[in-house]
Amino acid sequence: MSGGQCSVCSKEQSLSNPPSSALGTGNRKQITHHWPNIKQNLEHFGRFLSKRHLVKAITILSDARKSRFLRMKTPKYGSMNKGFTEQELERFFEFVDEPKFRLMFSYQAILGLRIGEAVRINVKDINLRTKEIRIFTEKRRKTDFLLIPDKLFEGTIEYIAEYEQEICKAKGYLFFSLRAGNRKPDTDHRLTTSTTREYFGQVCKKAGLDEVYGYRYGKKAYPLRRLTTHSLRHFAITNFCKKNNGNVQLASKFARHTNLQATMTYIHTQKEDLYSSIRNAQEGGIIDKVKNLQKKIS
Repeated sequence: MSGGQCSVCSKEQSLSNPPSSALGTGNRKQITHHWPNIKQNLEHFGRFLSKRHLVKAITILSDARKSRFLRMKTPKYGSMNKGFTEQELERFFEFVDEPKFRLMFSYQAILGLRIGEAVRINVKDINLRTKEIRIFTEKRRKTDFLLIPDKLFEGTIEYIAEYEQEICKAKGYLFFSLRAGNRKPDTDHRLTTSTTREYFGQVCKKAGLDEVYGYRYGKKAYPLRRLTTHSLRHFAITNFCKKNNGNVQLASKFARHTNLQATMTYIHTQKEDLYSSIRNAQEGGIIDKVKNLQKKIS
């Protein structure tokens, strides 16, 4: 490099003048093939672009990443309740006939565990003295602790006693899966999230709770269902907030969120409660004023 000019930039395969086969057609394999040259140019631009242009470049790449690979954090389903109602939850559990899934879904509905956290529960994570459970969240790389309510704790101990041998073979995983299937030799002997979601869907169909609210289109139409395994977490957080006088800050701690805004997307108000609140807010207020105004005009 001389005079601030990168030798790569003058090459035929430069980022500013890429071959049509690489970028013009959007061929990913070709772009991957030319990645070393592209990477060198990006590093050069990072060293010599002005701050204003560097910010613009970062914004372009960041927006591309978000639009292609990240899900929207703002729900696309508006004010629709993605969580279970109490009646729906009771009906759901009526059709859960497998003790293993019944206990796992209970942990989700009571303690708000994510499905990835629930399938990984190990006997080593349960403190028998304090009745606490240790939860490791891979997404946030963080370990949290929650108190296990008495009935759930008792049910867990009974379950462990019932399936002690299977749990031992699975190296302590409560929700064991000892079938070979397509499992690799070094894979944990536990249920996978996909197997759990599949069983959840079967239960919802049996219970008459398989509600489709829309479709996502790609190569084929993919149904969007109101109730998923994550709906159990929605219920747990909503129920916790309701039982604690709407204390969102405490609910956020319970949900193990990093900010209150994330917790708010999980807290749902029943339509009846919302409508009742609307009526109560107007009693003796604006409605009476409108009536008086109508009398004066007439």
